[in-house]
Amino acid sequence: MNASNITNSTWIECDLEDDLGYDLIPMYRILFILSCITVPLGILFNIIFIITLIFLSKKISNVNMHALLLSCIAQIPLSLIQGPIRLYFYYHHGCSPLAGTPLCQLTVYLDYIPTQINNFLIVQLSFERLLLVVKPFIFHRARHQTFSYAICLHYIGLFIAIAFPCLYYPIIMQNGASTINLDDPSTTQTCDLWYSRDIYELFDLLITFVPYALILISCLSVISVIFYRKYILNNGQRRKVGSRNQRRVLFSLHIFLLWFILTWSPWVFYAFFSVYIDAITTFIVYLNYTLSSTIVLITFKDMRQFWFVKLGFGQSISSPVNHIELAQTANQLVHHVKRKHRRIHVL
Repeated sequence: MNASNITNSTWIECDLEDDLGYDLIPMYRILFILSCITVPLGILFNIIFIITLIFLSKKISNVNMHALLLSCIAQIPLSLIQGPIRLYFYYHHGCSPLAGTPLCQLTVYLDYIPTQINNFLIVQLSFERLLLVVKPFIFHRARHQTFSYAICLHYIGLFIAIAFPCLYYPIIMQNGASTINLDDPSTTQTCDLWYSRDIYELFDLLITFVPYALILISCLSVISVIFYRKYILNNGQRRKVGSRNQRRVLFSLHIFLLWFILTWSPWVFYAFFSVYIDAITTFIVYLNYTLSSTIVLITFKDMRQFWFVKLGFGQSISSPVNHIELAQTANQLVHHVKRKHRRIHVL
């Protein structure tokens, strides 16, 4: 075994240098210190999210939010289980499970399956956001309407996003993939998913990077639509953007997807251009799993007010909000009455 990969355990291996030749021990010490802050916060906020979701499931569960909430649920194992595992290995200077061991297989399953489910759900979320911007009431079913193609496709997409990774990775691990590098088993192994055929590796690259590209395309499309409405369409057409609740949902989706792009972009650039150290980009990706549920808790009004009430801040915060809403409603009624009076006076 090389000097840079010395370990006293048969279950772990340690790489003291990155693929680019950087000394990793100082970096892992910094990542350990940062993880001592981010991992407990991620566990805390994800537990808060679970509790909130249980109590408000009937109130906040609608078609517009299914993909978002399921994405946060898929990130919970990555935060609650993978977070402490990564903290442990950062403490031991970046040591990882030894390739081929049951611990390595468990780590691969816990890493790949929730990550891929999350990515597929965010792809669906991003395109549904685009549809909501273009056609705000696309997921609304009329009173006498019993079937909606949009809602049907919505549930089919959710099923595929969840079922495909759950079936694909266990099957591929038994037929053509392993946690040991099958091409060169004599080299120092890294705990990861290795494929025996190039076609499998190509397919893995597609299902890994195509979702990121689709999310990026949909975000650019949303920006284009917003600029088109703002600077080209007239004011009357520009105002047709749905109800206030839909605008709040869209705002939360904007923040959620922006955070995904910011945290995943360094890793994507590393994978294609090797311009960053892998451990740093992976740490940034895990920040996405740590704080995504926090973004949902803060930006969604029902979830935010639920915890304000539980913490005893409900009266002090909700009362000013209620006064503001009542004042806005009163102003709208006064304005409406004045317009009616003017029309009658003109007649």
